Amino acid sequence: MHRPNSRLSIYGVAADDSSILLCRIAPGYPGEGRWTLPGGGVEWGEHPEDALRREVYEEAGMELTGFEFLGIDSRIYADDRWPDGLHIIRMIYRTLLVGEPSVTEVDGSVDKARWIPLADLRRVTVVNLVEAALDMAAIDLPR
Repeated sequence: MHRPNSRLSIYGVAADDSSILLCRIAPGYPGEGRWTLPGGGVEWGEHPEDALRREVYEEAGMELTGFEFLGIDSRIYADDRWPDGLHIIRMIYRTLLVGEPSVTEVDGSVDKARWIPLADLRRVTVVNLVEAALDMAAIDLPR
């Protein structure tokens, strides 16, 4: 029996003129070693903006002080983990944060959070979500 699955996720883009906040995916998780935006799954019954606040704190240890909705990225994956397919719906927000990056979630899906210079971003292995979010936020990488 075919049982398609969907997952609603939320992510924050925190960037200034010179850097962007990214989190490294922990060993044992899909995409391990790659860099992604702070964020993750919206729990059942949770408002997406509350999920954004929670996820940014868990993955980057920072407090959300403002946000602006940028758009939605939608992807369908089918592989050994999801033979029937997985539809990932990712809500992207521009975020304003305070604090210093540090992962607060124990045994979570990321093991490091840090500001990465935009000038270095082409040399860092990122997930496709980062590229989609940069487009939505109209962030151009330095040449």
